[in-house]
Amino acid sequence: MAERIEVRKEVFTHEELAKDGTSKPNETISVVSECYCSNGHSLISDQASFGDFKGITVTLRNESQRGQLSLSPVIGDLSRTFLNFVRTEGDIVEICCPTCDEPLPYYDQCTCGAYLVAFFCAPKMDFANAIGICQRIGCLHSKIISNYNLRKYSRLGYY
Repeated sequence: MAERIEVRKEVFTHEELAKDGTSKPNETISVVSECYCSNGHSLISDQASFGDFKGITVTLRNESQRGQLSLSPVIGDLSRTFLNFVRTEGDIVEICCPTCDEPLPYYDQCTCGAYLVAFFCAPKMDFANAIGICQRIGCLHSKIISNYNLRKYSRLGYY
């Protein structure tokens, strides 16, 4: 089954995504157009927008707080918006579906020692059709990682 990623003929810098979505022509980016928890609830939300794109919104929780995080749906982009959650660099958080409150499943271990959690590109849970993010705030992999890169890094023993 093919990964459901929409490719658009424009690219945004981190600053442009955070501000007004101004684009540069003739460059390609990959944008997640569908994203689900393991129970089939959509994680695409208008809680925060990144340029012309709706964010991927999840619930974050740890022993001291609970809030939400909206991530840029652009593969590899670090743009994000924390909602009712104080960001503390290095904290490991549980990443959950905002609808059913179930923790998202682990895909593999990250090099930082935390885990990469899986988001699914179709309503049915299928790790062959997943994207991921590290659960450690501020980790190099705390951005949406494509299914291809999740598999590649896993096979090569990077995670």
